[in-house]
Amino acid sequence: MTLKTQPTFLATLLTCLLFLVAAFQFPEGLKVQLEEFAALTLYYFGNFYLYLGLFMVLVLLGIALSPWGKKTLGEGPVTYGWFSWIAMLYSTGMGAGLMLRAVQEPTFYYTQPPRHSEWAADVFALEYTFFHWGLTPWAFYGMFGLIIGYLVYGRSRKMLSSSILSDRYQRSWLIVPIDVITILSTLFGVVGAVGLGSRQLLAGFSQLFMQVEMSYSNNAYVVLFLGSLATISAFSGLSKGIRNVSRFNIATALFLVAVTLLAGNTGQMASNFIHALWAYLFDFFPMSVNAGKMEVPASFLMDWTFFYWAFWLSWAPFTGVFIARISQGRSFREFIFGVLLVPTLGTFIWFAVFGTEAFLLIGNPDLYQGQFDSLYGSIFVFFDKLPLGALLQPLALLLVFTFLITSIDSAIYVLGMFADNGNRDPKKRNLLVWGLILVLFTVATLFIGKERLLESISQLLIVMALPFSWIYLLMIGSFLFTLYKRRQS
Repeated sequence: MTLKTQPTFLATLLTCLLFLVAAFQFPEGLKVQLEEFAALTLYYFGNFYLYLGLFMVLVLLGIALSPWGKKTLGEGPVTYGWFSWIAMLYSTGMGAGLMLRAVQEPTFYYTQPPRHSEWAADVFALEYTFFHWGLTPWAFYGMFGLIIGYLVYGRSRKMLSSSILSDRYQRSWLIVPIDVITILSTLFGVVGAVGLGSRQLLAGFSQLFMQVEMSYSNNAYVVLFLGSLATISAFSGLSKGIRNVSRFNIATALFLVAVTLLAGNTGQMASNFIHALWAYLFDFFPMSVNAGKMEVPASFLMDWTFFYWAFWLSWAPFTGVFIARISQGRSFREFIFGVLLVPTLGTFIWFAVFGTEAFLLIGNPDLYQGQFDSLYGSIFVFFDKLPLGALLQPLALLLVFTFLITSIDSAIYVLGMFADNGNRDPKKRNLLVWGLILVLFTVATLFIGKERLLESISQLLIVMALPFSWIYLLMIGSFLFTLYKRRQS
């Protein structure tokens, strides 16, 4: 760690320590404060998140279709082939969440639709799932990755604040708060995924092998185990640990999809995919701003859309930097279409297959008995009802585990880069420190949330995403201005 990065690192470490002390000493008081801050944030800035998401999609598509689309990220040849590239960015950006929501979220919209729709119940359920997992989250990731890939890797600037501030301000006091907010936003986003994913591991293990209490202590042990393995994987670097695990993730996910596709009603799955895709594209703009016939209640927005947008925002720094790191040599246009379209279509196929089969298992939504309500256990209940369930269930549990490892080791790697002034091969001591901090933060969040984990994580992300969103807008403005100046010169 260089002397120049010490103020940022020390300020981040101090903030982390204060949070940990508050979490363990005053968990109830901290929970109340988070609830109040989150409620105020949503009341005044909830719609801002919606407009920001639409803005990201439009700006990225505009850049791809403009003459700027021919520019490249960094210098030299393409570093990774298409399969490895897509596998790594997909595993890092979505993986563990797809296992959590594969069945539970489409089922929720199928049995409890947030508004009236002219589409059939199964198509509408998939449409709203597509909305939350489609172009908008990948636009949050892709925009950050494009900025970092061009300004940092292409123009030899340092990380984060230097992509906003001009050279005359590179030594100003503004660097520290900008970097600290971005790092903390990243940390909370990863903590949220690890906290939820570790509970899914416990639920799956309990259902498949032996009853395990969903206690705080057991959850903490799982997090410690995951963090240790992910840190070891991060030590091995991109080309070994992260790439190989990502390839395994994609191959296993494709196998689960293929088996479900063949075992279920393939024609209905294909029909639902096509109709839901058309519905999503047709309704995308009014859904993105919650207007007209697409308007849903404020309570639904707070529980679902606002939470997702805050989650994707908080994941944008680490996912974006990671994607930029593995995208050297690609043109803007190839990068944008690759990041926006390929994983989006893959996600849509995933939900169409699992969602459609779940709808068929439920039948009439009015007769639903709650078998897929559990956020943590629904995917295992689902596979138990399919042929080869004895094989699919443990394979799904293994995939949850490896998806989490990929997300954590990628986050440790990127946070290590942050602490090492943008070094593409961060020092191992930085990786070790961030692995430890990530584990401690997750354990603290579990301690605050206990049985209301999702609520506590939602509140943390909503509060942290707001200041980061302003920094993000400054980054976009600086990036577009730089492109404009270079074109004029």
